[in-house]
Amino acid sequence: FAIARMQRGAVQPAATGSGSASGAAIRAPVGPTAPGDPVRGVRIGGTVVDGAGEPVANAEVSAELERGAPDRALAGAPAAGGSGSAAIVAGSGSASADVIHLGAVTAADGRFAVDVPAPGRYRLRVTGPGLLPAEVRYVPVPSDEVRIVIARQVRIDGTVVDGATRVPNAYVGLRGDAIGGTLETRTDSTGAFHFADLPEGRYQLFAWQNALAARAVRVNRLGSGPFAAAELRLEEATIVVGRVVDRDGGAGVVAAVELRPIGDDQAPRYARSGDDGVFRLEGIPHGEWVADAFAPGYTSPGGIQIEAGRGIPELALIRGGTIEGRIVDGDSNPIAGASVRALGTSQPNASSAPEYSEAVDRDRLRRFSGVMTAPAPVAGALTADPQFIPRGELGVTVGPIPPIPPPGTTVARTASIDPSVGSFVGEPQPLAIDPSRAPVWTTGPDGRYRIRGLPKGKVVVLATAPGFAEGRSRAVAIELGATLANVDIMLSPGTMIVGKVTDQHGVPVVGAQLTAKPDVGAALEGFTDGHGSYRLGPLDGTVRLAATAFGHGDARRTLELAIALGATPAERREDLVLVVADAILAGTLDDATGATVGGATIEIVGGVGDGRRAVAADDGTFAIDMLPDGPLRVRITHPAYPPVELATAASTAGKIRVRLRLPLGGAVEGALLDGGSGAPLAGIAITATSPARASAETVTDKLGQWTLGPLVPGRWKLAVKEPGYLPLVREVDVAVSHAPGVTSVRDIRLDLARGGLVGGIVRDARGRRVAGARITVQLADGNGPLAEATSDSEGEFRVRDCPTGEVAITATRDDARGATHATIRPGDEVLGLAIEVR
Repeated sequence: FAIARMQRGAVQPAATGSGSASGAAIRAPVGPTAPGDPVRGVRIGGTVVDGAGEPVANAEVSAELERGAPDRALAGAPAAGGSGSAAIVAGSGSASADVIHLGAVTAADGRFAVDVPAPGRYRLRVTGPGLLPAEVRYVPVPSDEVRIVIARQVRIDGTVVDGATRVPNAYVGLRGDAIGGTLETRTDSTGAFHFADLPEGRYQLFAWQNALAARAVRVNRLGSGPFAAAELRLEEATIVVGRVVDRDGGAGVVAAVELRPIGDDQAPRYARSGDDGVFRLEGIPHGEWVADAFAPGYTSPGGIQIEAGRGIPELALIRGGTIEGRIVDGDSNPIAGASVRALGTSQPNASSAPEYSEAVDRDRLRRFSGVMTAPAPVAGALTADPQFIPRGELGVTVGPIPPIPPPGTTVARTASIDPSVGSFVGEPQPLAIDPSRAPVWTTGPDGRYRIRGLPKGKVVVLATAPGFAEGRSRAVAIELGATLANVDIMLSPGTMIVGKVTDQHGVPVVGAQLTAKPDVGAALEGFTDGHGSYRLGPLDGTVRLAATAFGHGDARRTLELAIALGATPAERREDLVLVVADAILAGTLDDATGATVGGATIEIVGGVGDGRRAVAADDGTFAIDMLPDGPLRVRITHPAYPPVELATAASTAGKIRVRLRLPLGGAVEGALLDGGSGAPLAGIAITATSPARASAETVTDKLGQWTLGPLVPGRWKLAVKEPGYLPLVREVDVAVSHAPGVTSVRDIRLDLARGGLVGGIVRDARGRRVAGARITVQLADGNGPLAEATSDSEGEFRVRDCPTGEVAITATRDDARGATHATIRPGDEVLGLAIEVR
């Protein structure tokens, strides 16, 4: 963004004359530079890393000025290069938004620097040998360094075996966020399989053939390799056959079906039911699963728990409510091409308010078809400046969760890649539905819409159409299975908000982000052009307008916009002033012993400078510029000290140097053992929480040993939860260490006791099996942990990891209740219990 300063120096007054070169932006500050590079114009700098967090050398980075967001924000603006154009230019007459500014290839440490002629928002593209071409959108320039996580091109090879025999023609599934869901292939005549052209990431790999299945294994393909081949061993499994029905009429329903494992040691499975509602899934490992289904126009009660291979599960979907009506203009003429959606009214202005729209239905179909779902886009909003790039721009978000950035860099931004250059999961086929009952999300010439599948409650219907402000209905109450007709919505041309964003010296701020948020409905976003001008709308009603820009304070105001009459939108001018943030936080970091601390990350928390950070040098000195003058709060992190937040202050021209002090922490170490055999337990997670809600986590090594730290001194609660064992909680007092990184509490022994397995059947007073009963197991005296499960469609239940000793087993369903008692020893399986509920 344009900052009215000379090389990060003092502010220079703006020249007079509207639109002149001198009056636009004196000079934008220089962005991050690579060591030894000369200063030239505005610079985008940063680091390219792979999924393992390792630097990527020899990658080519190019930058292109974004056109999409400014074009949409400046509706009806002239072509690029003219006044009010999307081409953001500082100090020059015109420029082409199509120009690509090429930078040098990345160095051995992954660093790059690209010179661009003007501040603004840029699209960064990364290409190179062995990489999947990728891009990051709406990167602000100038700004702090950007850390781009890209994906290397990898492959997964392996074999499927049954004992010592390789299995041809077996199905193999590969699931992972990096590919957007699940891919399938089949083994060749030698039992081998191959998944090529994959983005690096973390995957689940599984196989099946008829009633055999290989349990899912996790494979990591992060970094440059080499990687070993995988082997999947088939075991006895089962075939799950079930039915999806209309709860009221009992008729079969065409639906997408998900079988989700209880626990994370298996991958979910997916199927489609036919016209009779019957679905079939082969090669399902034995164990407990949750079956659920999706069909347009229906709501689901949340799925049912099943034991694979036992009984025929029936998924009863509930017919939802329907709202119908017309979208019209001020003269009651129908509007074609209007899009509708509905919002729950419990929190109509909150991001958590339930939405019912074509995008949400599409995401639900993706989920129940094995495709990773992205948040549904808000109708009418722009995808401006995303830290997370939503699926849809290029089809998929690539790679695993980005690794923790190294000290001194900004939060990693995962690049998105074109799915046509790699192996990705495509969009699922739509479900067959009777057109007379299908939702109508976009109006035709008659202006009519239909929203189906609504749960019981109150909703507001919203409608958008080109050239109109977003309109909304009154809040209406809807019942399951009911139809509410004639909910018409009138759209008005609305009001366009126009204006100019400048700093306190009258210098235009280029590339400032504007957001206009109505009380109910979607926010509109855009950016200022090369003259600091913006145009947002159309809107009506109460609108909260906000402007932000890198290196500036924010500006916010609330507007009351009247409903515009006629065929053209009204116009309201709102000029905004963003104060240049020209203060510096500089000083020294030490610890409670007085020793200077190098390598710590100091990050601004909250306010205008939120997210700005620096790394303390070896002598403990640090500096962060372009901050607001006055009080600040910083978070300090270092591997040898517990994280801490401290109050401090920034000052202009760095006249005041601060001294920040890190308190010492403590650390706990011990061993985790099997309570029965005393054998060490490896690879088990141990979590710790403090009364102040701080948390830490570690994993035991092959000897069962573990270390937690650095921790804030005080009383911590250690917790272990592992399948096959009873949950363990233990409190430990953590003392202060005498030096950073030193253990203060040693030899903590944690013994995990094995639980039991309890199973049986729940029946009512007439002997009929009771499905959906809640089963709880607890010590007979009412103390200790509680284990629970739900009876399946056959009334049968299995409760794992039950407490041992004299226990009470209770079953409840609605107002009916029943109980029995049993004695359980560690590792026991007590099956065949019968519980009658009355």
